[in-house]
This record gives sequence, structure tokens and C-alpha cells, in this order.
Amino acid sequence: MSTSSTQSFDPIRFRHHLHRYPELSLHEHKTASEIIDQLLKFGYSPHTNIGGYGIVVDINSGNPGKETLLRADFDALPITEQAQHDHASRHHGCMHACGHDGHTASLLSVAAHLSEHPPQTGRVILLFQPAEEIGMGAQNMLADPRLQHFNPDAVFAYHNLPGYPLGTVVVKDGPFACASTGVSIQLQGKTSHAAKPENGRSPAKAVSEIMNYLTTLPDSIEDAFCLVTLVHVKVGNPGFGTSPGKADVMATIRSDSDQALHTMQQQLQDFVQAQAQQQGLTATIEWVEPFAATLNDSKCTQEVISAAEALDYPVVIPTAPMRWSEDVGEFLQRWQGTLFCLGSGEQHPELHNPDFDFPDPLLDIAAKLFLQLLHTRHNVAL
Repeated sequence: MSTSSTQSFDPIRFRHHLHRYPELSLHEHKTASEIIDQLLKFGYSPHTNIGGYGIVVDINSGNPGKETLLRADFDALPITEQAQHDHASRHHGCMHACGHDGHTASLLSVAAHLSEHPPQTGRVILLFQPAEEIGMGAQNMLADPRLQHFNPDAVFAYHNLPGYPLGTVVVKDGPFACASTGVSIQLQGKTSHAAKPENGRSPAKAVSEIMNYLTTLPDSIEDAFCLVTLVHVKVGNPGFGTSPGKADVMATIRSDSDQALHTMQQQLQDFVQAQAQQQGLTATIEWVEPFAATLNDSKCTQEVISAAEALDYPVVIPTAPMRWSEDVGEFLQRWQGTLFCLGSGEQHPELHNPDFDFPDPLLDIAAKLFLQLLHTRHNVAL
């Protein structure tokens, strides 16, 4: 990266600013404005408000060549930060607990470099995505007609990953992050006096059966990783004189296979409806925050590994996919590409923890890896 680019843009300072003023999914107006202002300072004319607050920079060399899309996300989480550093969140109950501030700042470093050392061949697309945490940002951007003009032959994105040495590249082809969905089940019966529960229709027994079924649901699927996590249960309201007439059950279902996830969804839906019919209840099922599985392309994965090796970055190839979900999987269903992880430190606080903070040294590590990919694909000067 050139000296002038480094002096004109300080990724650490920018990240700290984003960290101080986080915004939740679908509400990232000021964050998007900060990104746009910085891109304008680099001399770009970004496409804005794509699928919400999405931003795209199109850097076309005008010469034949490959088309590469680099993606970063920028929404925060509804978590109250527990930190002592001076860039702690100023917005109570909201923080960058997943490192999206770092993902964005590192891609802006790439933008700064490309403003002075543009690609010599092909086309580079820088995409800044909102609403990743709720699984809507990628879908909304893909649905925007303005994104139809692009057809990258490779998409690259990264996520920081605690538990690995700083800068370690963690990547594999095939399933890399799980498909998942939340499920919210509402059971409606009829209250009665607690002394005469037979005069009502209590959902308690159905709730018990559904909870037990959720624990065994993954066992019905072979040849795929599957997991169900019960996250919330409520039956009736506090009051010793009333037999309950309503209940809510919430869970998260995940798998490394989209098909396996769909199978579990159908099985759960059939079971809930059967329980409701047996107990004389009305059941409503809502699927919330769906994520597709992230399936890495083998060729693109090898490009990441080669770029890492060129930079002497250590590479780890895991034997199993990440259990969490990432909605970059939506992009990878349309275009081939690879999501990889960069180690945040072996003792670094976990993602979504209230004491999480993206490690600043990783900003430069990530930018250099992106630029190495662009050097190989588009003859970008390093």
C-alpha cells in the first residue's frame, strides 16, 4: 500500500469510530454515510442504497480480464458492551460484537490502495453489505436491479475468528458455514381455572412433547451435521389460579446442508401440527432469520491458499464447517467464491461476547491478503 494512501486513510481510526457508534441491522444509515464519505474522498462514485443501505464500488480497468467481488459487512448487534477502551460503544445496548467494523475498515484500506493503484485488467467490485446479522442483507442486495449488471467469476469475503493465532487463514472448500433458521412456534388453546384445568385447553403437554422432539430432531438426519438449540419457552402467565391457554417455543436449527435443514423444517412443522391437533390447539409457525449454507468453490479456495502462502500467512484447513451462519452464502449461491476466516488470537474473546473487540493488527493483515488476490487476478501493484 502506498505511503500517501496510508497517510490519507487510517483504518484503525476509522474502525474505532464505527465501533463507538454502532447501528443495528436495517438501521445502518449513519454507518453507510461514513463509508460513502470515505469512498468519495478516495475519488470513487459509489452506488448507494442498494437493497437498503448497501454500497457498491465498480472499478473497471476497461481491459479484458477477470471480475472479482470483495465483500464486507457493517451492521452491529443488540448487545451491551463491557469494555474499558476509549472506543467503547456510545449506544447502550448495541455494539460491534462480531467485528463488522473491522471487516469494513480493512476493505476500505483496499479501496484506498486501488484509488492509487487501480487494476490493470478486468473489473473489481467492492461491496459493503448491511443487515448480515439477520440474514437479510445479501438477499436484499441481490434483489436490487442495480446488482444485476455485475457477474463476478469470484467472490471473496472474510470473517475474523477467535481461537486461532492472529492472522491464521482458516479455509476449506465445500461447506464452510452452516445454513440455519430460527423458528418461533405459537400454540393457542384456552385458559381455565387452575382448579378445573379440564375446562380449558392447556398447551403445556404439547410444549413438553415439542421440546423433547427438538432434542432428537438432528438424529433423524444422516450424512450431515445438524444441531437444534432451544432458545426460549413460555407457557401461560404468572398466576397460580389460571391454567395456561397460550405458549411460545423458540429454537434455532442449523446444518451444513441446505437440504438437511429443509428436511428438519418440514419434520418439525408436521410434528407441531400433529401435536396441536391432538391437544385441540391452534399452532402458528414462523421461520425467522434464514441463512443459506456457505459453500466454497474449490478453485477460489485454492486462490486464497496461494495468496496466503505468498504472504507467508499460516493456513489451517478445518475438517468441519463453522457452526455459525454467514449470509455471504446467498452471494455464493449465485456466484462462485470463497469465505475464509482470519484468526483473531487464541485467547481473544469469542464472537458475540460483550467484551469482544476486533483486533486492530488484523486490519492490515486482511487488506494485504485481499490485495494479493487482486495482484494475481488483476495485476494490481502491491
